[in-house]
Amino acid sequence: MVKVIKSAVKCYKKKTKKTVGGKRKIYEYNQYLVPLKRSDKFECSEEVFIIPQRQIEELVGEDISMAEEYLKNLGVKDSNIEVYERELAELEWKHNELSKSYKELVSKHTKTNKKLRLEDERLKSLEEDKRKLMNKLEEVSGAYKTLKTNYELESEKNKVLEDELNIQKDKDIWTSLKSRLGSKKDGEGE
Repeated sequence: MVKVIKSAVKCYKKKTKKTVGGKRKIYEYNQYLVPLKRSDKFECSEEVFIIPQRQIEELVGEDISMAEEYLKNLGVKDSNIEVYERELAELEWKHNELSKSYKELVSKHTKTNKKLRLEDERLKSLEEDKRKLMNKLEEVSGAYKTLKTNYELESEKNKVLEDELNIQKDKDIWTSLKSRLGSKKDGEGE
């Protein structure tokens, strides 16, 4: 809170004696003093600002109470500035935290993208291997069908040959039986 203290400036002449160039000279100048009351409760070596009354009147008009209001408002503004500075510090802290979180998320995103790219390349490689294996499978399947067809043809030929051999064996057996029977019959008749 700002408080206006009214006091009069007291002025008196001060004299000093100095020796300059071997001659004694007396210098005189004005000394100013602003007396303060104990009720104003200032601390020793506390700094204060002094504004002449005519400047305050120029600033706010002739009514000094308005000056007090104006200065109180300045005090309120100072306290508002402190609140805003605290808020700013808090927002800066939040900004730093969000920046850290953002950097972590960007890092995770980058790592995930890298993994996805590697997995995509691996997937393409596997698809290429699958395509090659499918081509080989088609070749093997075609060769298998050809071999199966050849096997079936050879099996048929083999069956036919076996049937012919069996027929011939049967003929040979019947022929040998006939010839044996015929030779027995011939031997009986002798």
